[in-house]
This record gives sequence, C-alpha cells and structure tokens, in this order.
Amino acid sequence: MSDAARWQQMAEVGSPWTLAVMRWILRHLGRRATLGIAALAAAFFALRGREARRASRRYLERVAATPEGRAALGTARPGLRSVLRHFHEFSLVLYDRMLVWSGALDRMQLEHDGSGGLFELAQKGEGALLLGAHLGSLDMMGLIARRYDLKVNVVAFQRNAERINAFLQSLGGENVRVIQLDPASVQAAFEVRACILRGEFVAMMADRVTPGAAVQTAPASFLGREALFPLGPFRLAGVLGCPVYLAFCLRSGDARYTTVMRPLAAAERVRRQDRDEWVRRLLERYVARIEETCRRHPFQWFNFFDFWGEEPG
Repeated sequence: MSDAARWQQMAEVGSPWTLAVMRWILRHLGRRATLGIAALAAAFFALRGREARRASRRYLERVAATPEGRAALGTARPGLRSVLRHFHEFSLVLYDRMLVWSGALDRMQLEHDGSGGLFELAQKGEGALLLGAHLGSLDMMGLIARRYDLKVNVVAFQRNAERINAFLQSLGGENVRVIQLDPASVQAAFEVRACILRGEFVAMMADRVTPGAAVQTAPASFLGREALFPLGPFRLAGVLGCPVYLAFCLRSGDARYTTVMRPLAAAERVRRQDRDEWVRRLLERYVARIEETCRRHPFQWFNFFDFWGEEPG
C-alpha cells in the first residue's frame, strides 16, 4: 500500500471497536496521556513513511517561498523538525476527530470566523453548499450542527457512508447525515439538490482527487505551481444555483477549533453556456483562499502525497 493510500485510510473514521477504545483511554488515562500517545504515533509514521515525509517537506518549502509563509513556519528552510511538527499536528487533529465521532462532543471548544452568514441562511430556511478542504478538520462541522440545530449533510464515498451513518445513529444524532457518493451514479447529485431545497447544508471536500477515481480535473495555480483539482464539486455548485461557502475548522489550541466560513459565490442560476467559465472562476477563488490559509497556518494542511505530481510516472 502506498503512503498516500495509507494516510487516507488513517484519516477516515475508525471502526466501532476503535471508537470504544478511544472513549476508554480518555476516561481512564486522561487527555494528557493520550496526547502523548498521539505524538509518539506521529513520530513513528513520519519516520517510517518516506513518501509522506518527502511530500510534507516539499509542501512546506513551497509555503516558505513567501515572507508570510516563512513567518508562520518560523524558518526559511523547513527540515525534519518542521516535517515532524506537520505530522504531529495531523495526529492531534486525527485524535480530536476520533473523539468527536466517539461522542465526546462536550470536550471541544468552538470559535467562529464568518459563521454568521450560515446562521442567517438557516434562520431563513435556505440551504448552501459548503466546499471543504483537508485543512484542520471538517468533522468539527458536526459540533456546529448539533449545538446550533443545523442540518448538515456530508458527501462521502460509498465505501464509508453506511459505516459513518451507523455511527451517527448510534450516537443519537439527527443533525448530521452522510450522502453516499458513487462516481458511476448521479443519485448523489439528486440527493444534494433535495437537501438544498429543504433548506439544509451540504458539505464536501474539493481539494483532492481520490486515487483511482475516474473524475474530471482542472489545473489551478497553488503555491507557485499548477496542481489538479476535481471539477465535480464546482460544477455541482453551478447547477444548484445556491450560495457556496468555503468551510473548514482550524485547530487553534488544545481541544479548541475555529470554524472558518468564507463566501465563494452568491445564489444565482448560471446559464449552461456560461457555466464552464463560472466554474473556472469559482475554482480559482477556492484555491486562492486555500493558498492564503496554508501560508498563515502551514501545519494544518493534510495532503501527505505527491500533490503536484512531481514524482516521475
């Protein structure tokens, strides 16, 4: 199994047994001890995963190419220490993600940066498409949904959706639901439209092309070099004609996250003949926002693989 596949597997929600273990560890050992375990795990995988380690360093070097990025990194030449910190940050976010999915919602603190627009839409009964990224943890949207009684639907690949829905039902949660995404079917698109029409929110990742998936992509300049991004989420936005937001949750401290919401497009019907250009502008706007966030919070971008396709085929 490649490093990319291994890290993608780690980032997914675990089994019921894993979640039960997380609850037991937190209850009997406390958060400080389990954070120590997470740090050791990060060091182990960083030292063992050559491809992921190399990908992390190349990404950090791209961030360091700008003054703002160098200031956030604290160095102009990211080395092993910076890479280890990157892996450690991922382990902390992964640990908190597992806690959230195991039901320990009361242990997390949330701050808001731009969430007001979402709350206003909810009050008016209007839905929106939330385009996420592998920045921090999009799973923390579940906290917002429960605390503010919002309906959030998360689009996930078919192999994960049934398992995650089972977890949500076992927690008694009705605010968050997972929509199965089958690349060979248009059923998910109809479900997404139905959710928006009901005044609900739909969240989906838009910064990663899933390995092995037959999806259309488009290049966009990201941190000084072109990278491929999936076109599906942006085309879906053009068809839906609903408000579109960039959404992610950054770790701002121990068990503390800041929910970041940035408007990308207003509700508008895009004519078919104008759709390709509209989609292109939306993609560029989205990537520019991600790039800006990576330069300010470089250790919270979690794509530990050859994102720019620099390795020989």
